[in-house]
Amino acid sequence: MTEKELRKLRRHDLLELLVEQSREAVRLNAVLQEKEEELTEALESNGRIKDKLDEKDAQIEKLKGRLDEKDAEMAETAAGSEEQLSSLKGKLDGKDALIEKLKGRLDEKDAQLAEESARWEENFSRLKEKLDAKDALIEKLRAQADRRDEKIERLEAETERLRSDKWKEMIQNGMPSELLTKLKDLL
Repeated sequence: MTEKELRKLRRHDLLELLVEQSREAVRLNAVLQEKEEELTEALESNGRIKDKLDEKDAQIEKLKGRLDEKDAEMAETAAGSEEQLSSLKGKLDGKDALIEKLKGRLDEKDAQLAEESARWEENFSRLKEKLDAKDALIEKLRAQADRRDEKIERLEAETERLRSDKWKEMIQNGMPSELLTKLKDLL
């Protein structure tokens, strides 16, 4: 809207424009708050996933310790019979299979975590871009509102001055008081 068009607008229309801009600013603030809450939830979710991964790492370390203990037991009993050696070898193969299974599960968890992290990073990046755009729009709208407020103040002062000058001029020209009263009521 041009400055010339703004000057032609009535005070009521200007106020409606300002109210509409205020509503839009409130709506944008609500959207911003919602996005911030989503981001907080995402960060909390990432923290929980990291905690779960740390637990899995601790379990793996515990299982490695247990495996090391089993290996020590196997070394002691290996001095025994050939039958015990076969039995211990079977146990070792079972433990290796368990480790491989655990490694596979850990790899799956790592892949899932990487996917989720990438997804959250992408969401965070999009949200940050939207937030930056909203912040720029809010600043622009604030600047427009400030300029409009200044224009309204100038227009109101000019209107008051013109009313005062016109009123004095009508009284000086001897306009009937009844007509002046009706005009005053209209204003």
